[in-house]
Amino acid sequence: MQSANVFLGIIFSIYTIIIFITYIKSKKFFTALLLTAMQGICALFAVNFIGKFIEVHIPVNYWTLGLSSVGGVSGVILMLLCDIFIC
Repeated sequence: MQSANVFLGIIFSIYTIIIFITYIKSKKFFTALLLTAMQGICALFAVNFIGKFIEVHIPVNYWTLGLSSVGGVSGVILMLLCDIFIC
């Protein structure tokens, strides 16, 4: 289990760096960050709402909110894949 946590931490770090480089290269940094955060948080809550019917659940805490805010919808998809394949 420890190696899985280290692996997820490395993937999260690389993913965050790539996302921030993309934000900085765009001319509208704060607008892109705000829209991505809103989309990611809405996707997280949508997954948890729909997950009641298909038995998929992503707990809402600081880590999941952070990843969904920084990564947007693709961050939520990453968490779903980790939930399905690792847990």
